[in-house]
Amino acid sequence: MAELAGAVLAGLYAPVDIPTTPASLLWMFPLLLSIAVVYKTTRIRVLFWKTFVREVLILFLTLSGFMILAGIVLNLVVWLMTS
Repeated sequence: MAELAGAVLAGLYAPVDIPTTPASLLWMFPLLLSIAVVYKTTRIRVLFWKTFVREVLILFLTLSGFMILAGIVLNLVVWLMTS
């Protein structure tokens, strides 16, 4: 147990380096999927699997589209400011 606590505390002092490459942005999609699942799970009153999966997919695609659009807009703003 002490070794696990030591490993967790060591992660706070030496965090994992995540590169800022376009490929690292793909880690956004599992995070968005988990957000969609948790949000729809807390909001749904009666669980019907077909409806649940459809609503999670719609929310996931909406969040993904918004994040991609926000990235494009921010890159355009930076490009306009620097050129």
